[in-house]
Amino acid sequence: MEKNEQKAFLSHHSSKAELVRHLSRYLEKNGIETWYAPRDIPAGADWPNEIEGAIKSCSAFILLFCAKADSSQQVKRELALADKYHKPVFWVKIENVEPNNLGYFLTATQWLNWLDNRDDTLDQLVTDIYAIEKTPGTAASSVAEGCIPKQESSWVKGVFGFLSDRDAAECAARVYFEMAQTHPDSSVILPTGRSATMIFRAMNKIVDEYEGCPFGEAHIISDTETFGVWSEHETSRTKHIKDMLIMPLKRKHKEPSEENLHLLSGVYTDNDPVKSAQRIIRLFPPMVHAVSLSPLGEILAYEVGTYHDMDEIIDDAPRIVEVGEHSKKYIDPNQPSKSILTIGLGTALQSEILLIVAFDIQKASIVSRLLNGPMTAGIPATLLRNHPNAYILTTEKVAVEAKILDLLSDIKNPNEAAKWIIKN
Repeated sequence: MEKNEQKAFLSHHSSKAELVRHLSRYLEKNGIETWYAPRDIPAGADWPNEIEGAIKSCSAFILLFCAKADSSQQVKRELALADKYHKPVFWVKIENVEPNNLGYFLTATQWLNWLDNRDDTLDQLVTDIYAIEKTPGTAASSVAEGCIPKQESSWVKGVFGFLSDRDAAECAARVYFEMAQTHPDSSVILPTGRSATMIFRAMNKIVDEYEGCPFGEAHIISDTETFGVWSEHETSRTKHIKDMLIMPLKRKHKEPSEENLHLLSGVYTDNDPVKSAQRIIRLFPPMVHAVSLSPLGEILAYEVGTYHDMDEIIDDAPRIVEVGEHSKKYIDPNQPSKSILTIGLGTALQSEILLIVAFDIQKASIVSRLLNGPMTAGIPATLLRNHPNAYILTTEKVAVEAKILDLLSDIKNPNEAAKWIIKN
C-alpha cells in the first residue's frame, strides 16, 4: 500500500501498553505513522499540550476500547479533543463490553472487533484510514482549510434546519395532518418521547385550522409501548399520547374516533397486542411516521451495540424487544419493565413519508453520522438510510454542530416546508 502521510493518534488505558505497541507496529508496517503516550512525549514536556498537539495534527484517532478505557477520564479528555478538532474516530474493541461513559463520543463513529487480536482483523482499519483523505468532505481533509466540509447526501430527500425546535415540530405536525386528511385508508404512526411532546404541542397549536378531527378518517397507532405495563402507568407511552394529544383534542371536540385510535397496549386482554398491531398496519398501510433519534442512535427501542446483522432487524414487524440498563435512560429510567412493544423497524421503513426528528443539540453527532457514516446494525438509526422518502427535521443550531449547513433547505417556514415534503 502506498504511503500517503497518514498519522494515527492511539488512545488507550495504561494497562494495555503491550497491545498499543503491537497495534502501532502493525500500522507503521502498513505505512501509517502513529503517536501514543508516553512513547512520543519528550522528557520534561507538558503532557496536556503534547497530547493536544498530537491530536490536532493527526489524520485519525484510534481508541483501544475496554472497560478501563470507558471509565478513564484521560481517555475521555482525549476523545473530547478529537471531537473539538473534528477528527475521524475509530474504536477498536479489545474486550466484549459496550461503551457507557464514552457512549456520546463513540456510537457515532466506526468500530472494529479485535477481541481475537489477529492482525488480519485490522486490515479494514488500515483501509479506512487510507480512505480518509480520498473521501470528499471528510473532517480530516477540510479542517486544515478552516471551512465546513462540502458533503453529499445520496439518500435523504431533504434536510430542514429551522430557526427553532418549535418550527421543526410544527412542520412535522402539518405533514401528519395533511397526509391524514388526504389518505383516509391509511395509518399514521405517532412517535413517543420528548420530541413527540413538542410535535403534540404543535398539533394542538394548529388544530383550529381544521374542521373536525385533523386526522380525518386515518387510523392512528403509536410506535412503542412498555410491555407488561398498564396503559395508565406513568411510564406508559399510550398514557403520554393520551395526556399530551388526545385529551387536548377532545377538549376542543376534535379528537379521533375510538375506532380509529389504535395505541399499542402493553398488556394482554382479549387480544394479543402484537397481532393487533400487525393487523392494523396490514389493513391500513402507514402513511407518515416521525422517528426520534437518541443521541446514541437507538430508535424504536432497538439498542445500540445489540445487533450485528442488518437483516436481523431491518424487516422487523411488530414485536417485543428487550433493552438493557444502558438504553433505558433514553426511554424512561423509571420504567418497571425492560420489554418494549415496537412496531418494528421494518414498519417504519414501509411508511410513505419518514420524518427523522432531531431537535436537541445532543443529537448533532448522530445526525452527522446518519448523513455521512456507513450503515451498521450496531447503530440502528443508520438503517433509516434504507428509506426512499426520508426527511430530516432539525434546527440550525444542531446543523451547525453537525456541520451539515450545506445540506439544509432554504425553506424556513414550517408550513411551506410541510407543503414541499408532501409535494415531493
